[in-house]
Amino acid sequence: MSLPRKILQWSSVLGLLWAAGTAPAWAWGHAGHQLIGSLADDLLAGSHAAQQVALVLGPSLKNLKTAAPWPDCVRDVAFRLPDRYVYQPSSAFHSPACVPFEGDAERKRMENFARRNWHNCPVLAGHPDQGACHRSYHFSDVAVQHDHYSRQFVGTSNHDIVAVLQAAVAVLRSGKPAAGLPDLRDRKEALLLIAHLVGDLHQPLHVGAVYLHDDGSPADPDAGTPPTDPVFETRGGNSLEIADANLHEAWDTIPSALKLASLATGPGLKRRQALLAAARTQPATPGPADGWPERWATDTVLASQAAFPGLRFSRKGALAPGHWVVQFNDAGGYAAAQQDLQRRQLTQAAARLAALLRAVWP
Repeated sequence: MSLPRKILQWSSVLGLLWAAGTAPAWAWGHAGHQLIGSLADDLLAGSHAAQQVALVLGPSLKNLKTAAPWPDCVRDVAFRLPDRYVYQPSSAFHSPACVPFEGDAERKRMENFARRNWHNCPVLAGHPDQGACHRSYHFSDVAVQHDHYSRQFVGTSNHDIVAVLQAAVAVLRSGKPAAGLPDLRDRKEALLLIAHLVGDLHQPLHVGAVYLHDDGSPADPDAGTPPTDPVFETRGGNSLEIADANLHEAWDTIPSALKLASLATGPGLKRRQALLAAARTQPATPGPADGWPERWATDTVLASQAAFPGLRFSRKGALAPGHWVVQFNDAGGYAAAQQDLQRRQLTQAAARLAALLRAVWP
Protein backbone atom coordinates (compact mmCIF):
# COMPACT_ATOMS: atom_id res chain seq x y z
CA MET A 1 0.00 0.00 0.00
CA SER A 2 1.45 3.38 -0.94
CA LEU A 3 2.00 6.17 1.56
CA PRO A 4 -0.29 9.20 1.40
CA ARG A 5 1.11 11.94 -0.83
CA LYS A 6 1.35 14.35 2.10
CA ILE A 7 3.64 12.01 4.08
CA LEU A 8 5.82 11.35 1.04
CA GLN A 9 6.09 15.09 0.41
CA TRP A 10 7.45 15.91 3.85
CA SER A 11 9.33 12.77 4.85
CA SER A 12 12.62 14.18 3.54
CA VAL A 13 12.09 17.41 5.49
CA LEU A 14 11.36 15.45 8.64
CA GLY A 15 14.57 13.49 8.15
CA LEU A 16 16.54 16.74 8.06
CA LEU A 17 14.88 18.10 11.17
CA TRP A 18 14.97 14.89 13.19
CA ALA A 19 18.66 14.05 13.07
CA ALA A 20 18.22 12.15 16.34
CA GLY A 21 15.05 10.25 15.46
CA THR A 22 11.45 10.71 16.53
CA ALA A 23 10.26 11.59 20.01
CA PRO A 24 7.01 12.35 21.82
CA ALA A 25 6.07 16.00 22.35
CA TRP A 26 7.81 17.04 25.53
CA ALA A 27 10.55 19.65 25.72
CA TRP A 28 13.96 18.30 24.68
CA GLY A 29 12.91 14.69 25.30
CA HIS A 30 14.56 12.73 28.08
CA ALA A 31 17.92 12.93 26.28
CA GLY A 32 17.90 16.73 26.35
CA HIS A 33 16.94 16.93 30.00
CA GLN A 34 19.62 14.42 30.94
CA LEU A 35 22.19 16.50 29.05
CA ILE A 36 21.16 19.70 30.83
CA GLY A 37 21.23 17.95 34.22
CA SER A 38 24.58 16.30 33.53
CA LEU A 39 26.23 19.56 32.49
CA ALA A 40 24.76 21.33 35.53
CA ASP A 41 26.13 18.54 37.76
CA ASP A 42 29.61 19.21 36.36
CA LEU A 43 29.23 22.96 36.78
CA LEU A 44 28.26 22.47 40.45
CA ALA A 45 30.90 19.84 41.24
CA GLY A 46 32.49 20.35 44.66
CA SER A 47 30.12 23.16 45.66
CA HIS A 48 27.79 23.48 48.63
CA ALA A 49 24.90 23.45 46.14
CA ALA A 50 26.03 20.05 44.81
CA GLN A 51 26.05 18.66 48.34
CA GLN A 52 22.52 19.96 48.95
CA VAL A 53 21.29 18.52 45.65
CA ALA A 54 22.54 15.08 46.65
CA LEU A 55 21.06 15.44 50.14
CA VAL A 56 17.62 16.52 48.91
CA LEU A 57 17.39 13.96 46.11
CA GLY A 58 18.62 11.09 48.27
CA PRO A 59 20.75 8.06 47.39
CA SER A 60 18.35 6.61 44.82
CA LEU A 61 18.49 9.66 42.54
CA LYS A 62 21.70 11.47 43.62
CA ASN A 63 22.11 14.03 40.84
CA LEU A 64 20.41 16.38 38.41
CA LYS A 65 21.05 14.16 35.40
CA THR A 66 18.93 11.42 36.97
CA ALA A 67 16.33 13.80 38.43
CA ALA A 68 15.67 16.01 35.40
CA PRO A 69 13.25 13.72 33.46
CA TRP A 70 10.93 13.26 36.47
CA PRO A 71 8.01 15.58 35.50
CA ASP A 72 7.73 13.91 32.10
CA CYS A 73 7.67 10.48 33.72
CA VAL A 74 4.81 11.71 35.92
CA ARG A 75 2.78 12.02 32.72
CA ASP A 76 2.50 8.24 32.78
CA VAL A 77 0.29 8.48 35.87
CA ALA A 78 -3.29 7.78 34.78
CA PHE A 79 -6.49 8.86 36.51
CA ARG A 80 -8.98 6.10 37.29
CA LEU A 81 -12.43 6.81 38.69
CA PRO A 82 -13.41 7.33 41.41
CA ASP A 83 -10.11 8.61 42.85
CA ARG A 84 -7.17 6.44 41.83
CA TYR A 85 -3.92 7.64 40.28
CA VAL A 86 -1.82 4.82 38.88
CA TYR A 87 1.64 4.99 37.32
CA GLN A 88 1.54 2.95 34.10
CA PRO A 89 4.94 2.93 32.36
CA SER A 90 3.58 2.07 28.96
CA SER A 91 2.79 5.29 27.11
CA ALA A 92 4.91 7.28 24.65
CA PHE A 93 6.29 9.25 27.60
CA HIS A 94 8.10 6.24 29.07
CA SER A 95 11.81 5.56 28.53
CA PRO A 96 14.73 4.08 30.49
CA ALA A 97 15.18 7.54 32.02
CA CYS A 98 12.04 6.85 34.09
CA VAL A 99 13.36 3.60 35.63
CA PRO A 100 14.97 5.34 38.68
CA PHE A 101 11.48 6.53 39.68
CA GLU A 102 9.81 3.12 39.49
CA GLY A 103 10.67 1.76 42.93
CA ASP A 104 7.87 1.75 45.47
CA ALA A 105 8.75 5.03 47.18
CA GLU A 106 9.37 7.05 44.02
CA ARG A 107 6.38 5.54 42.25
CA LYS A 108 4.15 6.61 45.15
CA ARG A 109 5.69 10.09 44.98
CA MET A 110 4.74 10.41 41.30
CA GLU A 111 1.20 9.18 41.92
CA ASN A 112 0.76 11.46 44.92
CA PHE A 113 2.09 14.49 43.03
CA ALA A 114 -0.27 13.76 40.14
CA ARG A 115 -3.24 13.41 42.50
CA ARG A 116 -2.53 16.78 44.13
CA ASN A 117 -1.91 18.48 40.79
CA TRP A 118 -4.65 16.99 38.65
CA HIS A 119 -7.86 18.93 39.30
CA ASN A 120 -6.47 22.18 40.72
CA CYS A 121 -6.38 24.23 37.49
CA PRO A 122 -9.55 26.33 37.35
CA VAL A 123 -10.08 25.63 33.66
CA LEU A 124 -9.99 21.88 34.33
CA ALA A 125 -12.06 21.81 37.51
CA GLY A 126 -14.74 19.16 37.26
CA HIS A 127 -13.46 17.91 33.92
CA PRO A 128 -11.07 15.02 34.62
CA ASP A 129 -11.27 13.87 31.02
CA GLN A 130 -9.64 17.12 29.86
CA GLY A 131 -6.22 16.18 31.23
CA ALA A 132 -4.08 16.66 34.30
CA CYS A 133 -3.33 20.16 35.54
CA HIS A 134 0.36 19.33 36.04
CA ARG A 135 0.79 18.96 32.28
CA SER A 136 0.22 22.71 31.95
CA TYR A 137 3.23 23.38 34.20
CA HIS A 138 5.64 22.70 31.32
CA PHE A 139 4.89 25.59 28.97
CA SER A 140 3.64 29.03 28.15
CA ASP A 141 2.36 30.20 24.75
CA VAL A 142 3.42 33.82 24.25
CA ALA A 143 2.82 35.12 20.72
CA VAL A 144 6.11 35.58 18.87
CA GLN A 145 5.12 39.14 17.97
CA HIS A 146 6.07 40.10 21.53
CA ASP A 147 9.56 40.99 22.72
CA HIS A 148 9.06 39.89 26.32
CA TYR A 149 7.07 37.64 28.64
CA SER A 150 4.14 39.12 30.56
CA ARG A 151 1.42 37.48 32.62
CA GLN A 152 -0.99 39.83 30.82
CA PHE A 153 -0.52 38.04 27.49
CA VAL A 154 -2.72 35.34 26.02
CA GLY A 155 -1.09 31.94 26.55
CA THR A 156 0.12 32.62 30.09
CA SER A 157 -1.52 31.76 33.41
CA ASN A 158 -0.94 31.35 37.12
CA HIS A 159 -0.03 27.74 36.42
CA ASP A 160 2.25 28.18 33.41
CA ILE A 161 5.94 27.31 33.42
CA VAL A 162 7.08 30.68 34.81
CA ALA A 163 4.59 30.70 37.69
CA VAL A 164 5.32 27.08 38.63
CA LEU A 165 9.08 27.55 38.49
CA GLN A 166 8.82 30.60 40.75
CA ALA A 167 6.70 28.60 43.22
CA ALA A 168 9.17 25.70 43.17
CA VAL A 169 12.09 28.04 43.91
CA ALA A 170 10.18 29.43 46.90
CA VAL A 171 9.60 25.92 48.29
CA LEU A 172 13.23 24.95 47.72
CA ARG A 173 14.33 28.02 49.67
CA SER A 174 11.91 27.68 52.58
CA GLY A 175 11.32 23.95 52.80
CA LYS A 176 7.66 24.73 53.48
CA PRO A 177 4.95 22.94 51.46
CA ALA A 178 2.91 24.96 48.99
CA ALA A 179 -0.74 23.99 48.65
CA GLY A 180 -1.91 25.80 45.56
CA LEU A 181 -0.71 26.00 41.98
CA PRO A 182 1.44 23.99 42.03
CA ASP A 183 0.79 21.83 45.09
CA LEU A 184 4.27 20.89 46.31
CA ARG A 185 4.91 18.65 49.29
CA ASP A 186 8.59 19.28 50.01
CA ARG A 187 12.00 20.38 48.79
CA LYS A 188 12.48 17.18 46.82
CA GLU A 189 9.41 17.75 44.67
CA ALA A 190 10.49 21.36 44.18
CA LEU A 191 13.98 20.31 43.06
CA LEU A 192 12.60 17.62 40.73
CA LEU A 193 10.46 20.28 39.06
CA ILE A 194 13.26 22.87 38.90
CA ALA A 195 15.73 20.40 37.36
CA HIS A 196 13.24 19.83 34.56
CA LEU A 197 11.45 23.14 34.09
CA VAL A 198 14.59 25.24 33.71
CA GLY A 199 15.26 23.04 30.69
CA ASP A 200 11.70 23.37 29.39
CA LEU A 201 11.92 27.14 29.78
CA HIS A 202 14.75 27.20 27.21
CA GLN A 203 13.00 25.12 24.53
CA PRO A 204 11.82 27.86 22.13
CA LEU A 205 8.42 26.32 21.38
CA HIS A 206 7.67 25.85 25.09
CA VAL A 207 7.46 29.61 25.58
CA GLY A 208 7.00 31.27 22.19
CA ALA A 209 4.06 30.36 19.95
CA VAL A 210 2.77 31.29 16.54
CA TYR A 211 -0.97 32.02 16.32
CA LEU A 212 -2.61 31.84 12.91
CA HIS A 213 -5.67 33.14 11.13
CA ASP A 214 -7.63 30.52 9.22
CA ASP A 215 -5.78 31.43 6.02
CA GLY A 216 -2.41 30.63 7.65
CA SER A 217 -1.32 34.24 8.13
CA PRO A 218 0.13 35.26 11.54
CA ALA A 219 -2.32 36.48 14.17
CA ASP A 220 -1.66 38.46 17.32
CA PRO A 221 -4.10 37.20 20.00
CA ASP A 222 -3.32 40.25 22.15
CA ALA A 223 -4.36 42.72 19.45
CA GLY A 224 -8.12 42.67 19.85
CA THR A 225 -9.32 39.44 18.26
CA PRO A 226 -11.03 37.14 20.80
CA PRO A 227 -8.31 34.80 22.18
CA THR A 228 -10.78 31.93 22.46
CA ASP A 229 -11.16 31.75 18.67
CA PRO A 230 -9.90 28.24 17.80
CA VAL A 231 -8.30 29.40 14.55
CA PHE A 232 -5.53 30.98 16.60
CA GLU A 233 -4.13 28.21 18.74
CA THR A 234 -1.25 26.11 17.41
CA ARG A 235 -0.43 24.73 20.90
CA GLY A 236 3.27 25.46 20.88
CA GLY A 237 3.66 24.00 17.40
CA ASN A 238 1.80 20.76 18.17
CA SER A 239 -0.84 21.73 15.58
CA LEU A 240 1.77 22.43 12.88
CA GLU A 241 2.19 19.17 10.99
CA ILE A 242 5.34 17.88 9.32
CA ALA A 243 4.58 14.55 7.68
CA ASP A 244 2.93 12.45 10.42
CA ALA A 245 4.55 14.49 13.21
CA ASN A 246 4.64 18.19 14.15
CA LEU A 247 6.97 21.16 14.52
CA HIS A 248 7.04 20.91 18.30
CA GLU A 249 8.33 17.35 18.14
CA ALA A 250 11.02 18.38 15.69
CA TRP A 251 12.30 20.98 18.15
CA ASP A 252 12.12 18.58 21.10
CA THR A 253 14.45 16.11 19.40
CA ILE A 254 18.09 16.95 20.06
CA PRO A 255 20.86 16.03 17.59
CA SER A 256 22.39 12.61 18.24
CA ALA A 257 25.79 14.28 18.67
CA LEU A 258 24.46 15.93 21.85
CA LYS A 259 23.13 12.78 23.49
CA LEU A 260 25.12 11.67 26.54
CA ALA A 261 26.22 8.41 24.96
CA SER A 262 27.77 10.38 22.08
CA LEU A 263 29.61 12.67 24.51
CA ALA A 264 31.19 9.89 26.55
CA THR A 265 34.17 8.84 24.45
CA GLY A 266 36.56 9.95 21.72
CA PRO A 267 35.58 13.12 19.86
CA GLY A 268 32.44 13.28 21.98
CA LEU A 269 34.51 14.16 25.06
CA LYS A 270 35.82 17.21 23.25
CA ARG A 271 32.27 18.22 22.35
CA ARG A 272 31.27 17.87 25.99
CA GLN A 273 34.18 20.02 27.12
CA ALA A 274 33.18 22.62 24.55
CA LEU A 275 29.63 22.63 25.90
CA LEU A 276 30.91 23.07 29.45
CA ALA A 277 33.25 25.85 28.38
CA ALA A 278 30.34 27.63 26.67
CA ALA A 279 28.18 27.18 29.77
CA ARG A 280 30.87 28.71 31.99
CA THR A 281 30.95 31.84 29.85
CA GLN A 282 27.20 32.47 30.06
CA PRO A 283 26.54 35.93 31.51
CA ALA A 284 24.97 36.11 34.95
CA THR A 285 21.27 36.95 35.10
CA PRO A 286 20.78 40.32 36.84
CA GLY A 287 18.49 40.85 39.79
CA PRO A 288 17.30 38.49 42.53
CA ALA A 289 16.88 34.82 41.65
CA ASP A 290 13.13 34.93 42.31
CA GLY A 291 12.75 37.02 39.16
CA TRP A 292 15.00 34.94 36.94
CA PRO A 293 12.30 32.65 35.49
CA GLU A 294 10.45 35.63 34.01
CA ARG A 295 13.68 37.10 32.61
CA TRP A 296 14.58 33.73 31.08
CA ALA A 297 11.12 33.42 29.57
CA THR A 298 11.64 36.78 27.88
CA ASP A 299 14.92 35.53 26.42
CA THR A 300 13.15 32.43 25.10
CA VAL A 301 10.33 34.44 23.55
CA LEU A 302 13.01 36.26 21.56
CA ALA A 303 14.78 32.99 20.71
CA SER A 304 11.50 31.46 19.52
CA GLN A 305 11.24 34.08 16.81
CA ALA A 306 13.96 32.14 14.97
CA ALA A 307 11.71 29.06 14.81
CA PHE A 308 9.19 30.49 12.33
CA PRO A 309 10.88 32.55 9.58
CA GLY A 310 10.87 30.73 6.26
CA LEU A 311 7.78 28.71 7.16
CA ARG A 312 4.39 28.83 5.49
CA PHE A 313 1.19 27.26 6.80
CA SER A 314 -1.74 25.76 4.95
CA ARG A 315 -4.86 23.84 5.91
CA LYS A 316 -4.60 21.75 2.75
CA GLY A 317 -3.66 18.16 3.47
CA ALA A 318 -3.70 18.44 7.27
CA LEU A 319 -4.20 15.12 9.01
CA ALA A 320 -6.25 16.46 11.93
CA PRO A 321 -9.04 19.05 12.23
CA GLY A 322 -7.75 22.48 13.18
CA HIS A 323 -4.18 21.68 12.12
CA TRP A 324 -1.91 23.28 9.54
CA VAL A 325 0.69 21.77 7.21
CA VAL A 326 4.17 23.32 7.47
CA GLN A 327 5.93 24.25 4.25
CA PHE A 328 9.62 25.25 4.22
CA ASN A 329 11.27 27.82 1.96
CA ASP A 330 14.65 26.19 2.69
CA ALA A 331 14.41 22.98 4.72
CA GLY A 332 18.17 22.37 4.85
CA GLY A 333 18.94 25.89 6.02
CA TYR A 334 16.16 25.72 8.58
CA ALA A 335 17.47 22.43 10.01
CA ALA A 336 21.02 23.78 10.36
CA ALA A 337 19.83 26.95 12.13
CA GLN A 338 17.56 24.89 14.36
CA GLN A 339 20.35 22.62 15.58
CA ASP A 340 22.61 25.60 16.28
CA LEU A 341 19.89 27.26 18.37
CA GLN A 342 19.14 23.99 20.17
CA ARG A 343 22.80 23.67 21.17
CA ARG A 344 22.89 27.24 22.49
CA GLN A 345 19.62 26.88 24.41
CA LEU A 346 20.63 23.56 26.00
CA THR A 347 23.97 25.01 27.11
CA GLN A 348 22.33 28.12 28.48
CA ALA A 349 19.76 26.04 30.37
CA ALA A 350 22.52 24.02 32.09
CA ALA A 351 24.38 27.17 33.09
CA ARG A 352 21.24 28.79 34.47
CA LEU A 353 20.14 25.68 36.35
CA ALA A 354 23.51 25.58 38.10
CA ALA A 355 23.37 29.32 38.78
CA LEU A 356 19.88 29.08 40.27
CA LEU A 357 20.89 26.29 42.65
CA ARG A 358 24.00 28.22 43.71
CA ALA A 359 21.76 31.19 44.45
CA VAL A 360 19.52 29.01 46.65
CA TRP A 361 22.49 27.29 48.30
CA PRO A 362 25.49 29.69 48.19
